[in-house]
Amino acid sequence: MKNLSKKTRIEKIKDALRKPYTWPGCYPISFIAHDGPICPKCVRSNFKAVINDCRTGGPWKLTVDVLWEGTYNCTDCEAEIETAYGPIAHD
Repeated sequence: MKNLSKKTRIEKIKDALRKPYTWPGCYPISFIAHDGPICPKCVRSNFKAVINDCRTGGPWKLTVDVLWEGTYNCTDCEAEIETAYGPIAHD
């Protein structure tokens, strides 16, 4: 999302909050800041700061993407973040 306009970035974040799964595929959409993933609850509770950050190029640098596999926790509240394929399987 680096090359997107500020308005488009804001719309993508709003869309991801409204519709938390991709179509097609129904993969969970994740919010990723400069220091790691952030859960939707924390994005909502900091929504004004997130939008301001998009407008001013602040420190969060929030992007919207799919975390495919692994175990991730929110960098703000430590909640587990849903991934598309769950934890990495070890053979």
